Amino acid sequence: MAQDTPTSAQSATSAQSTAAAKEFVEHAGTSGLAEVEMGELGAKKATNGQVKAFAKRIVADHTKANQELVTVSKGKGVQVPSSRTSTHKATIEKFQQQEAGKEFDRDYMQQMIEDHKADVELFETAADDEKLDLDLRSFAKRALPTLRDHLKQAQTIQSKLAG
Repeated sequence: MAQDTPTSAQSATSAQSTAAAKEFVEHAGTSGLAEVEMGELGAKKATNGQVKAFAKRIVADHTKANQELVTVSKGKGVQVPSSRTSTHKATIEKFQQQEAGKEFDRDYMQQMIEDHKADVELFETAADDEKLDLDLRSFAKRALPTLRDHLKQAQTIQSKLAG
């Protein structure tokens, strides 16, 4: 008589799915927290109006995405991080100590370009990762247009600052 117990293949698939979910949620969560904190600094310290407006948008968009990540992660056996990585902390500390001015504006926008390139890559991978459950893949797909727009806008602002 057949039993309804998971096979070892199903257990391995489930473990892979949980590991993939944990990795994505940890990376997306820590990055999102750092974006909000850096955005708050940018909104406070930027001297260029476009940089200041961009930073405010980053805070709004990433706060919303962070909240959505918490919602879609519920019941999946993964915890959304509540703190940033040491790399993010070091970057934030650098910005906290930096004087407001053109150099801050350029450095901040360069950081936003680097961060959003990494975010777009992370979310593109997650959107197509069959090991992730449908909710997390859908979240990644929904977030991608905004992340791509942030990257494009950051590059445009940075080129104006450099010019």
